[in-house]
Amino acid sequence: MKSLLILPFLFYSILLYPQSTQDTTWKARIDKIEDKLSNIDKLNTAAEIDYLKDKLDFQQKMSEQTINSISVQLSAASNNLTLFGILFAIAAIGLGFYVTHIERKIVKIGEENKELLAKSQKIKEDVDAVNKLIQSDIHKLFTQIKREETDYILDRLVKAPKEILEVWYTLLSRELQPEDFIKLKNAYENWDKKDSNYGHKFVKIFIRHFLTQTLKDGQLREAFSYYIGHNVFEGLENEVVKCTSDLAAVLVDEGIQEFTKEINYFFWGMTVSKHQGSHDIYQLLFNNLRYRKNRFDIFNVVESTKDKRLAKIAFGKLLFQQYSNDNPSSSECSVFSELSELMAAQQLDDEEAKQTEETKMKQQEDKS
Repeated sequence: MKSLLILPFLFYSILLYPQSTQDTTWKARIDKIEDKLSNIDKLNTAAEIDYLKDKLDFQQKMSEQTINSISVQLSAASNNLTLFGILFAIAAIGLGFYVTHIERKIVKIGEENKELLAKSQKIKEDVDAVNKLIQSDIHKLFTQIKREETDYILDRLVKAPKEILEVWYTLLSRELQPEDFIKLKNAYENWDKKDSNYGHKFVKIFIRHFLTQTLKDGQLREAFSYYIGHNVFEGLENEVVKCTSDLAAVLVDEGIQEFTKEINYFFWGMTVSKHQGSHDIYQLLFNNLRYRKNRFDIFNVVESTKDKRLAKIAFGKLLFQQYSNDNPSSSECSVFSELSELMAAQQLDDEEAKQTEETKMKQQEDKS
């Protein structure tokens, strides 16, 4: 840049050279110009340096601001990343719980679907079975329906014992199962004992259907054993047959002497009922007692009173027919002797009754 400034002055000096001889101050002027140029150059250089310093300072400040800004942004970004990481972790955990919940629901739905499918198949099988019964065995279907109805009635009785007034006759005519005894007993225990209007209805059902269980239950036996005779007296032949079989089963299991009272109730019922001459019922009792000792023991525990005499004689005749020629013991011979006395006493009563009847008929004829 300095050389460029000198050239114009040199060119100007050449043009003026012819006059140089005449001007002796040119060298001083040139030196002065050079000094000025040098000063100008120094000023320019210093200004340029100052400018460059200012620019450098500005760039340094900008760099520092940029670095600070970047640092702040990086710090904020780091915080954001940390926060995002936490939120992402929470979201992931929540998503995991949700997925697990959905999975369990899906598994549960699958299990429920399996159960529904199994139930549907069972219903289909039941429907097919019912349809088959309708087509092939309507009687069995009717029996099953009655069984379901019986279960419903017994369940209702447990909750509302008073309904025995409405259903007792139905239960009397049904074939109850051994497991029904518990339900009936629960219903009886729930019955209000202060109300005597329907308690006897339970009695009839217990004695008719569950005599064995009743006699083995201390509470029920105490309350109901008296009605054994009434059941024999009032019952139909098939009911008396069942009562006889049940009583004999209890006597064999528990012992004759334990049920003396119940045996006398039974023989009283047989004596005063229309079944007093039923050989089959006495034979059934005789056979079901199984053992010779049981048969003689039951004869001995029956009271020899008039209200039990006919039944005792009928049973005694079976003993005589079976064992009189089979080396009877002295106690057994005593039984046969008592049987003869009972038969003689009954014969006298029959003759007296016959005479009384003939007298009444004669008196009626005389009046007419």
